[in-house]
Amino acid sequence: MRFLPGLILLLPLVSLCAQAELIDDINDRGELRIALEADTPPFNFKDEGRLTGFEVELGQLLASELDVRADFVVTEAAELLPGVESGRFDVAINHIAVTPELKDRFDFSEPYSYSNAQLIVRKEEQRPLFNLQSLRGRALGVAQGSQFVDQARTVEGINLRSYADAQQPIKDVADKQIDAAISDRLLIPYAIRDSRLPVKEGAKVGPTLSLAIPFQKGNPAFRASLNGALQRIKADGRLMTLSEKWFGMDASKPPKGETEQ
Repeated sequence: MRFLPGLILLLPLVSLCAQAELIDDINDRGELRIALEADTPPFNFKDEGRLTGFEVELGQLLASELDVRADFVVTEAAELLPGVESGRFDVAINHIAVTPELKDRFDFSEPYSYSNAQLIVRKEEQRPLFNLQSLRGRALGVAQGSQFVDQARTVEGINLRSYADAQQPIKDVADKQIDAAISDRLLIPYAIRDSRLPVKEGAKVGPTLSLAIPFQKGNPAFRASLNGALQRIKADGRLMTLSEKWFGMDASKPPKGETEQ
């Protein structure tokens, strides 16, 4: 079969046009595939085998607004973003902070929550550990894959220690193996409560982080649909109510007087 030269040039364009947008694929399936870790209260976790938490309820609200089912896929942290990138998952709702590096790889929804880094220190701590600079020459623990790793590395002289999970650095703070741990301020009250160790909340450090939902680039119709759903649950107060339920505060808006990153 012979193709005319002009037709050969048009074939790639036809192929691109025929490629369905993410929102079309979601509507055809009738479900929104949401990846999460399910091990980080109060964001997402399992309670007696049942998925629950702020982001689980958020995913259910968003799926309902899109008129599809929420299909939650529990996966490891290392698989979240590659899974979204490859199309295994439609989105990841897993307290992911928007960074310039991630914006090169993904498109993002509008922010659904705001947070920043906070230190965890021993209950009897008397040293003025008010910022990352005060930790020069001291040991700071952070969970692997945390968005706070790069933040801590910006300060020279910190002995940064990486841990496979978020609970071990808290234990090492209590055992005086490290001077402090760094985590998300919205996670810390739960983490301290669950640890039952003699530790307390320390200083908030760093800029405000925007938590948003990543998805494959090149899907403007899905972005518009997702942002529209978010705007509706913000406008009628459902997002604020959800935030206050799980965090004890309205984290759906950036803290006053702080700059958003």
